[in-house]
Amino acid sequence: MSLSAVMNPSPRSFQRQEVRPLSGGPFLTRDEATLEALDLARQVADTPATVLITGESGAGKELVAAMIRDDSGARARPFVAVNCGAVTESLQESEFFGHVKGAFTGATERKVGKLERANGGTIFLDEISEMSPTLQAALLRTLQTGEYSPVGSSETRRVDVRVLAASNRDLAAMVEAGTFRRDLYYRLNIIRIELKPLRERKADVPLLVAHFVERMGGQYAKPGLKVSDDAMRRLVAYDYPGNVRELENALQRAVILARGGEIGTRDLPPEIAERDVAEAVANELGDFQGSKAAAVERFERGYLTEVLMKCGGIVSRASQYSGLSERNFHEKLKRYDISAKSFRTPIRV
Repeated sequence: MSLSAVMNPSPRSFQRQEVRPLSGGPFLTRDEATLEALDLARQVADTPATVLITGESGAGKELVAAMIRDDSGARARPFVAVNCGAVTESLQESEFFGHVKGAFTGATERKVGKLERANGGTIFLDEISEMSPTLQAALLRTLQTGEYSPVGSSETRRVDVRVLAASNRDLAAMVEAGTFRRDLYYRLNIIRIELKPLRERKADVPLLVAHFVERMGGQYAKPGLKVSDDAMRRLVAYDYPGNVRELENALQRAVILARGGEIGTRDLPPEIAERDVAEAVANELGDFQGSKAAAVERFERGYLTEVLMKCGGIVSRASQYSGLSERNFHEKLKRYDISAKSFRTPIRV
């Protein structure tokens, strides 16, 4: 497919696309392999089968897990998500199975674990590759028998829960390396749904751009925002190591900075806007000093906006973080017509 066709799809080309309302938002795609993956998710949704969802970080694994739950008979029952990579190894068992009072130092009361909270419904185990070996063994037992014991207790409890798991790492390779249990991998890999990274489905970028710009334009009181041809060309050309999540963050920034009803190249993050900066400078400017000035402006504009986003639009914090005086920071904002206040409006997703 040509770049022109990707950037300016015909109405007919949108006939085979997904815009499915999920609990976490829509999963939009026109990519045939991704459509097949979503069809598989829907096919197995109303079964008790364990599902393993694989793909890079930010590719939409949690959205697919939510779709499976929403299309199942358990849609009205609990849905509990656990990010295994966000819990320290020493606390993973307690987080998952709960603990009794006095189980360890600091356990001053009984804790209800995620597994118990999900009883009768669905539990989603994200980044399952980061699960400790001890917890891997305990989870395998639960999958085999439906039984578990809270930390510090000899009591055996029963649980009825459907398990969905996700990983951005190659679990099969981890099994061969001895860092992930082979028997647990087989238990999880009954149904496998693999999501392609955004760089392999570039035709989806304009579709996603239109969705995010419309949604964020409404949240930031900038309805009807357009995207310039050059900005769209760069958005499509970029490879997105952070996948859809990175594109969403980039467009949040662009909507905040957009002026005159249009998102231009200067509103995009530097890594996207400057992907072919040498070519752009060569075409627009012919002398060294002019090229240098343009490069400095791109850097300063991008740096100021990133710092403001990090500091919530509070100039005193941003100036302290950057090492610039508050007066100098204000002068640069004025020079580039950047409003610090616009960064204080929260995005709710």
